[in-house]
Amino acid sequence: HSCHARTVPASIPGPHISASTHGFYPRTVSTEPGDGPAPLKLESVTVPELVTVWLNTLEAFADLAVCLTATAWNTRSPCPGWTAGDVVAHVLALESDMHGVPVPDHEPDWASLPHVTNAFGRYTEVPVDWYRSKGRDVVLAELREIIEWRKQDLAGLPEDPTQIMDGPGGMQLPRARMIRTRILDTWMHEQDVRTAAAIPGDLGSDGAWVTAGQFLSGLPFVWGKAVGAPIGSSLQLAITGPGVEFERTVVVADDGRARFVAGHVHEPTLRMTSSWPMYASLSGGRMGAIAEAQRGRVEFHGDFELSQRLIPALSITP
Repeated sequence: HSCHARTVPASIPGPHISASTHGFYPRTVSTEPGDGPAPLKLESVTVPELVTVWLNTLEAFADLAVCLTATAWNTRSPCPGWTAGDVVAHVLALESDMHGVPVPDHEPDWASLPHVTNAFGRYTEVPVDWYRSKGRDVVLAELREIIEWRKQDLAGLPEDPTQIMDGPGGMQLPRARMIRTRILDTWMHEQDVRTAAAIPGDLGSDGAWVTAGQFLSGLPFVWGKAVGAPIGSSLQLAITGPGVEFERTVVVADDGRARFVAGHVHEPTLRMTSSWPMYASLSGGRMGAIAEAQRGRVEFHGDFELSQRLIPALSITP
């Protein structure tokens, strides 16, 4: 694979994103069937199709990881306390966990790792810290190996999207949602590595569209509950690319719940226009994204107070 494949022109800024070492599972709120506009790309697909996207997203991540120079590997990523190489080790560790590989019997020097602040952070840090002593070549080889194992694991996966599935760290979710969260997490971490290495790209991949769908599914919750927008108020969201583009509108109904509506609302209460990387950064809770949005990287028309409440509320990764 070419190390320049899947890239976009350098003139397009990559997402400036940071990640906490937790928060891979967005809270999503589904609307009733038939509500609102036509689905986004890949919003309505089968479990086998989702598995294909998952594996392709892992392959794209591995292709990028192989391209990292020694300098890039050791460059600080937007994830607190982690280099680009640490992010690669983290994705390897989560897939290893799902394959059934025991977490390494390793106790990090927690005093030297102040970015770890909770139990899930400790769970993710143990294998990352263990791999630091193993080096780049070992991590890359094991990543390729685990992807081959995962292809076998997922080849006969039952197709019922609602059946509960085990995920990393003991997480349990309905199958389709679990796969979508793994796609989201892998794609977001690919963007973290791209940011560290200054190799923008893959913004319009299938993984990107699944990620967008996951973030968008939380928008009614964000507008109706997290922002607390009043009954009758509407939010029109326009995502302008590169890679992913869409427009969606949510309106708070008389019962206080926000729902997607089809078509345009005349003079929405608030209109938000954002690039796709910026929206992904905000929705993924990447540190620094809120400050960038407040400095004008996101365009608002309408109710100023609601716009200021919306910016931090967009983060749906706990």
